[in-house]
Amino acid sequence: MIYLIDDNQNNQRQKQYNIDFVENRTFKEILTSIERIERHEYADDISHLEFLKDAKCILLHVTTADWDEEKGFLEGSITNVTKIKETIACEGEKIPLVLFSNKMNEKADYDYKKNPDFICEIKKNILYERLYDFLEYYKNADKIELRILAFGKNFQAHTVSCLAKELLGTVASISGKEKFLITNISASSKLPIFREFIEISLPNADFKSIIFDLEDNPINVNEFQNKINLITESFLKYGKNIYNW
Repeated sequence: MIYLIDDNQNNQRQKQYNIDFVENRTFKEILTSIERIERHEYADDISHLEFLKDAKCILLHVTTADWDEEKGFLEGSITNVTKIKETIACEGEKIPLVLFSNKMNEKADYDYKKNPDFICEIKKNILYERLYDFLEYYKNADKIELRILAFGKNFQAHTVSCLAKELLGTVASISGKEKFLITNISASSKLPIFREFIEISLPNADFKSIIFDLEDNPINVNEFQNKINLITESFLKYGKNIYNW
């Protein structure tokens, strides 16, 4: 189960973000929405949060205040948020975790390679814009893919664009008419970047075969740049690569 923990005060989801699939329980088989969690007297008590230990992912509004049956939301008291973040999910090490808030930046603070299971920061409206696609993906693939929340449904385009930028940087100072050499990228330790670019763009291709072909049938730097740009543009336009190497 994926848990969405958000106080949703003043029915913000529907009134401000025009989101109704959470309240309508469109994804009831995979999503549980929680708006109130009572504050426990003892700081180290997490017994009331034990149910979250089996979560597939936790989406946590970091300003969700603790709840008291008599007083309502305890403004400024976020002991439950701290316990979930630091003890239950352990910042993504135990359970995939996404921290969101209106006060956060538009651009998600997320390092897929360093920790694919932890989005440190994402703006609340951005999370809700992408939540449906995130849930649809999990429902169909049975896989938590935080890159959908961080970068959008076409997250592969973002990845490919970043890889392409690094690859193009390795030949930026070389004349376009010069012969492209594998050493142009291997000398700057970018060969793994090229491998990842090929594996994402051409999943059925053999990376070694492409390397051998570049060595046996050399192209110039302009042609190399054009190939990289063409594949990148394809991802941006179609969400996938439609070209051969």
